[in-house]
Amino acid sequence: MKTAIYNSKYFIAIGVFILLCSSGIGFFITSKFNKRTERISNDIAISIYQLKSNVINSEFRGFIRGLNNSDVIIPQLKNGEDFLHAEKLINALLLSHPKIKHGWYAIASGKDTVYVTIDKNDKSFRRGTILDYQKKWIRSRLLTKDSLTRIGTMVSVKDSLHGLLASRHRLADSSLLILGLDINFRDLQRYLWSVDTKSRASIYIIDEQGYYITNPDEKLIGKRISGRFRRAGDHKLADSISTYEMVNSAYLQLPVFRFYAPFNMGMMKWTMVVETPVFVIDEEVKAIERYVMIMFIATTLIILILLEWAQAKWQKQFMLRQQAEILAANQEKENAVLQLDKLKEKLDPHFLFNSLSSLNGLIEEQPGLAKAFVVKLSRVYRYVLDPTPNGLEEVAREVRFASEYFFLLKIRFGEALASLEIDINEKHSSAYIPFMSVQTLVENAIKHNVVSRLNPLHISIRSEGEGILVTNNLQLRPDVRDSGKQGLKYLQSVYAHFGDFHLTCGVKDGTYQCFLPLIKNPSTP
Repeated sequence: MKTAIYNSKYFIAIGVFILLCSSGIGFFITSKFNKRTERISNDIAISIYQLKSNVINSEFRGFIRGLNNSDVIIPQLKNGEDFLHAEKLINALLLSHPKIKHGWYAIASGKDTVYVTIDKNDKSFRRGTILDYQKKWIRSRLLTKDSLTRIGTMVSVKDSLHGLLASRHRLADSSLLILGLDINFRDLQRYLWSVDTKSRASIYIIDEQGYYITNPDEKLIGKRISGRFRRAGDHKLADSISTYEMVNSAYLQLPVFRFYAPFNMGMMKWTMVVETPVFVIDEEVKAIERYVMIMFIATTLIILILLEWAQAKWQKQFMLRQQAEILAANQEKENAVLQLDKLKEKLDPHFLFNSLSSLNGLIEEQPGLAKAFVVKLSRVYRYVLDPTPNGLEEVAREVRFASEYFFLLKIRFGEALASLEIDINEKHSSAYIPFMSVQTLVENAIKHNVVSRLNPLHISIRSEGEGILVTNNLQLRPDVRDSGKQGLKYLQSVYAHFGDFHLTCGVKDGTYQCFLPLIKNPSTP
């Protein structure tokens, strides 16, 4: 009767059934996926916006980093003479960004004021005469009585827009120092366009009066927006400060997702606007739909090919394999049961499910602990999947493995599980006990006892005579069915295999105790 399953008609029927099921599932998922297209589109648009805004924020922080670094040095200067001595260092710090090439400073002492510009050429610096628009603004800042230390303004110069950003410092001799940058935003626009060439989103920045600070169309830089300008969209993002809406872009002449976010530069409060064309998002969504369909078609083809290959191979080897199975059945029966029990202990799906659930709860709340959790989980499974050939392991490695396994359980149960107590004699560390024996006893303790905050479970692992004693306070769960003691039977069979060793377990003084004898000579008898 068994040979009937290798009939060609049977194979074809299975193949057609799998094809129909796969196709049906594929169309079902596609139809459901279409209903979520809008949400996916929003998520993709938000992702593009966040990447683009992060790039721009990072670049602008880099532009003024030199000014921030200079501010660290200046409080150490007592007077203008100290500043001149440190001028080379300050110039290097101030113009440290490769695209910021112009700076200036002014020192006012009594009725005398010194104005100097600093221009960077490759790695050298050249002093020059202050420009009129720079001098005019600096004078106004010297006369101002406010206490602001970081100041700035925007100035239209010829066919470009310049940003004057400065720090104001009162030196020890009462002289006033203003140190600043002169940023040409038209030149800067070309650089900003080059730092993120792969992004298909456009970005521009507007000041409080509605003037373009940056814009993909350089001719608009320094000019005011025509018509009414919105500083916020209709929908808020999770960060509570960014908003977005769907509009038609005047620049792109296309429907776009438009995002708004506050963007501060010194004391100047600007608005950053990021626009992503809707067709870009649609392309991404349609690509995902194609990938889903391709995945199902490819999966179906692979299954059909594998079935055909398996049928040919099975038909060729069926008789030989059937004969070998009959001859080996009695010999393998006992080993198969033992290996099955060990496999169940190794890859307990409930443990994996609970571990992943615990990890899910940690990722957002305690990312540092989540990282440690992942490391411990990987170590546990690496240890489980790499057993020793003779079924024994050193006490030190077994205790370390049980400790890492307990760490994962501690995350899950919290205060309901008391800290693991370990006290192993150093001379016992190099002796041997059955593979995964300590972990098996720890798992049994948690499986069969009440674990709660009111009645925490206490587990200890310590050296006792010529063995390792694992104990826990006894508070049995009434709802646990008899598991057949497969874990204990496995340990007993390993000890019996290596000689006159006996695993002893029982209740003593209100605790449950299991004694693991040490095997000092691990050679197979």
